[in-house]
Amino acid sequence: MRTSYLRVLLILLTFQIVAGQEESSSPDWGIHVGYATQQAFPFKDKDYKLTQHHILGQLRLQQFRLGDFKVDVLSELGYYFSKHQLRNKWFTTTAYFDDIQDDFQEKMLAEKNIHQLAAHLGVTFNWFISHKIAVFGYGSIGPMWTSQLTERLAAGFAFSDNIGLGVKVKYKEHFWVSNTLVIRHESNADLKFPNSGHNSVGLRLGLVFN
Repeated sequence: MRTSYLRVLLILLTFQIVAGQEESSSPDWGIHVGYATQQAFPFKDKDYKLTQHHILGQLRLQQFRLGDFKVDVLSELGYYFSKHQLRNKWFTTTAYFDDIQDDFQEKMLAEKNIHQLAAHLGVTFNWFISHKIAVFGYGSIGPMWTSQLTERLAAGFAFSDNIGLGVKVKYKEHFWVSNTLVIRHESNADLKFPNSGHNSVGLRLGLVFN
């Protein structure tokens, strides 16, 4: 999955939005939790298994109007916990890895617990059906640190790319509930080997306060 174009597009959109007309409003902040898996459409790669839980803090930096949409520029900080297991032994070939140990293939095939910290710059395009219901498109990119080497992604520095569609409902005057379908890709832009990356799709539930 190529994500270079996604990163460039989101950066360009952010600069275009910032150049637009700012709408004064109180800052929003929110907390979100989610679950995702690789074993679901549109992925279902038989080479590996991945399940992931995350918690994400979100702060709105700016809000703008763009036609019929309200556009939020977001700052996000998240923690991701994944369980990963290689299923295709072909990826255990030692030809491309350095510092190979005797039990390398056994370690690569074992299930791994992966911890990740990610910082995102994101945008949401909000279309209000009513003053209490809005649907939105979501995208975010940013650097992350990942704790474990897998056959698809080197440990250490990488990138976290997210796109999604969601709906939020106003529960009280300053309290919204959101639900988002999110597709995530993790890779390191070919800075290190390996870089096939991990993909996942899942649901994110959130509480947003104004």
